[in-house]
Amino acid sequence: MKLERAEKQLFNQYEELLIKFDKTSEENRYLKYEFKLLKKQMLTLQKKENTLEEEIKQAKAENNNLQKEVNRLTALLNNDGTNSGIPTSMTPLSKNKVIPNSRVKTDKKIGGQPGHKKHKLDKFTEEEVTEILTHALDTCPNCNEAELIKTSSIYKDELDYKVVVDKIRHEFEVYECQSCGKGTHYKIPKNLKMENQYGPSVQALSLTLMNQGNVAINKVRKIISGFTNGEINLSEGYIAKLQNRAAKNLETFNEELRLEMIKQKVVHWDDTVIMINKKQSCLRYYGNEILALYKAHLKKDKEGRDKDNILKLLPSDATVVHDHLKENYNAEYSYQNSECNAHLLRDLQKVSDNMSHSWSEELRKLLNETNAYRKELINDDKESFSEEEVKDFFDKFDKIMIKSFKENEADNHKYYSSKEKSLITRILDYKNEYLGWVLNFELPFTNNLSERSLRGVKSKMKISGQFQNEKSAGYYASIKSYIETCYRNGINEYNALLHLCLEQPLKLEEVIKKES
Repeated sequence: MKLERAEKQLFNQYEELLIKFDKTSEENRYLKYEFKLLKKQMLTLQKKENTLEEEIKQAKAENNNLQKEVNRLTALLNNDGTNSGIPTSMTPLSKNKVIPNSRVKTDKKIGGQPGHKKHKLDKFTEEEVTEILTHALDTCPNCNEAELIKTSSIYKDELDYKVVVDKIRHEFEVYECQSCGKGTHYKIPKNLKMENQYGPSVQALSLTLMNQGNVAINKVRKIISGFTNGEINLSEGYIAKLQNRAAKNLETFNEELRLEMIKQKVVHWDDTVIMINKKQSCLRYYGNEILALYKAHLKKDKEGRDKDNILKLLPSDATVVHDHLKENYNAEYSYQNSECNAHLLRDLQKVSDNMSHSWSEELRKLLNETNAYRKELINDDKESFSEEEVKDFFDKFDKIMIKSFKENEADNHKYYSSKEKSLITRILDYKNEYLGWVLNFELPFTNNLSERSLRGVKSKMKISGQFQNEKSAGYYASIKSYIETCYRNGINEYNALLHLCLEQPLKLEEVIKKES
């Protein structure tokens, strides 16, 4: 009995264990299923998290690109003559003109500084006085009585001018020769071939207004008529013919000027757009501190430059200064090239504005400071930097250019990095041309002389609009060459034109006063 009872207990325990096992197995299956669900949910959440992270990353990248685009557009809006080649004439009406100025701003007040000598007119000497106007009193302004006794005088001088119209008649007496019986008289000069004509002073004034003042023909007529109280009324046709005649009388001078130009060691050149008969054309300048030669062409091409017959004749020891004009690097030309650093400084400023990289600002600083020091040495009659100073400059330059590559590669700007890289490559490719002034003090830092020389014609375009044809543009270029060369050698433009109108134009050797 005890055995049966024990077996029965064991059997019951076995059945209970089976039931528990079944329950455990079912719970285990449920837990496995729940685990799979949780694992699936976790994977879904991880996927969503990864997707969200990717979306956040893309959003940040897009936001960064948008910010760069905003900076780029802002930089475009801020482009002016200080950080690009945009001329001030292209400044929109809604913006203030910014004129490039390399001078450093100081805390000094505008105007004359303490200790600066005041410039004023000196009192006339007794011999200089041409007229005395006496200002006298009849009555005392204090008591209105008439008993005044002169005790002394106060003198105030005034420098003024008067326009006096001269109506000159030239008499050429006619004779009869007692020997041959023929009639004769003093040879009448070319400028008096008509019964009545305008004199050289009127002609010189007209040419001065046209070519130095860039005044339009119709306004030249009005101005001269106003000066003379309506006594001299030039026709616009006469002024145009006067321009033509003056240019033709300068053909010899300008050919002498061209021949002198190809003897120069340093020649600046540049060209600018002018309008001829409603078409974009070209006015070209060649020159230096003492010479100025202008040429007008319908097109801005190599054919026109070769027709000028200057660049292709310059020897190998001459240097041409220009604004990175690639056409100058031509196998047909023998001369050396020198690049304008003013344009380079503007390009570097543009990099700073668009990329905020430090290399461009460091290079700007190095160039400006070195050039300023060079000016001090030149003023002290020094002819070059020391070897140590040259080495130090180029060491700094090389370090900056290495840094430029690193900064460009680290910031792959969607819009401007390629332009920055092009600038870096250009600086290195044309290193000798950009930095020749460091080794040779005879070479200029910039080509600003060319820009200043062409500035007048831009004013003429604003005032007069255009030239009627290529010939009229050529007349302007010819006369401009004459008066500008005279001015650079201390000769007043009006006096130079007066010689021209007297059929006695100055010769180039008289103008530049060569030393024998």
